[in-house]
Amino acid sequence: MIDNQIHLQVLEFIKKSNTSEDAWVQHYLGSNKITYGIKSSQIKKFSKKIVEDNNLDQNQLVNLLNSLYQNATTFTEMAIAACILGSKKEFCRNLDSNILDNWLNYTHGWAEVDCLCQSNFTPDILLLDWQKWQKLLKKFNHDKNIHKRRASLVLLNKSVAKLDDPRFSKLALEFIESLKSEKEVLITKAVSWLLRSLVAFHKDELLEYLENNKDSLPKIAYREALTKATTGRKYNNSKKQK
Repeated sequence: MIDNQIHLQVLEFIKKSNTSEDAWVQHYLGSNKITYGIKSSQIKKFSKKIVEDNNLDQNQLVNLLNSLYQNATTFTEMAIAACILGSKKEFCRNLDSNILDNWLNYTHGWAEVDCLCQSNFTPDILLLDWQKWQKLLKKFNHDKNIHKRRASLVLLNKSVAKLDDPRFSKLALEFIESLKSEKEVLITKAVSWLLRSLVAFHKDELLEYLENNKDSLPKIAYREALTKATTGRKYNNSKKQK
């Protein structure tokens, strides 16, 4: 039973905003939770209001996000949790790594992992305690939970794209090497994404890696990364994409 009062407000918002279930979107997002036709702009606006109306301290914020992640039956609850987290950068800076580890236990599908990990943990946050984050990321990279393995890749995307730091690029290539043989789309697309993110500051290193591993990388990852490195685009517009 949900007893967090703000979580109950979230559920009321979903009830009032709901138009209908959208099975196609649910399938696209890879979520195992009910997905409604609620616009992302509505979700962001509501999440901002939650933050503005409630002066949550660290413990209250943890309790709210724990409730949302652990009890979510809709994708909207997961999206709102990620938006609220993203608005509290100071909390992200001081986050106990065990809390993020726990939240990822409740994610399912690329969208739930990505909205939690992609934008909320910026390079400056990772570098505040790189030893801690490096240990956590390596743990995720070898976890039996595929969503945590994806998270290990996604959490590095913004860092390798925004900051020229060899610690990020070295770990990114190490993680790609570790997961490149996996066939699940949840991993192959994340591998492709991280390879393309390396173009920003490590293009020469990336091209060398692609050449040396062209037969072992997922074909889609190799193709998209090479195209990005040589043309600046994800796809080769001269060829019809399938």
